[in-house]
Amino acid sequence: MLTELKDRYDPKKLLDCIVGMEELGQQIHVSSINGKRYSFASGDLTQYKLDQNDFTIVNELFKGTYAEEVYNDLNEKYNVCRGRYMTLDESFRGYSYHYDLTDRIHIPLITNEDALFIVNDKIFKMPEIGNTYQLHTTNKHTAMNLGKTPRIHFTVCLKASAVMQQYYARMTQ
Repeated sequence: MLTELKDRYDPKKLLDCIVGMEELGQQIHVSSINGKRYSFASGDLTQYKLDQNDFTIVNELFKGTYAEEVYNDLNEKYNVCRGRYMTLDESFRGYSYHYDLTDRIHIPLITNEDALFIVNDKIFKMPEIGNTYQLHTTNKHTAMNLGKTPRIHFTVCLKASAVMQQYYARMTQ
């Protein structure tokens, strides 16, 4: 359900890339369809009739930054899309119990002992900042932060195969 990967990144350098962007919300997009959209009201792209595989253009504010370097490195190694900074804090503690089209890679940047994932009714934690973890989010899952300090992760989606995209399109019509 959770696999620790070998890649490590500098959490401070990744956090420095979003200083002053807090007003963009709980999810700040590093990549998008047009290189200009930084947030959506919901993480559920089907509400907008969008495909996560199209979120491959690094947004303008992240061009030339360490976030772009990390996104490009992960893309080279794992074929990714839809890079985001995802924050859980006292104003937004967690997500619904849901399924995603593909797995996610997470890099914890700030965390605490009360930040957790539930996958198929089992609890998992990503305690090491800067490490990379692959979370098997095609299983039923959620993320929560029940602590008093924020939890911020840099995340990317693995790209969906054409077969998975067709299946998902039929299921969400």
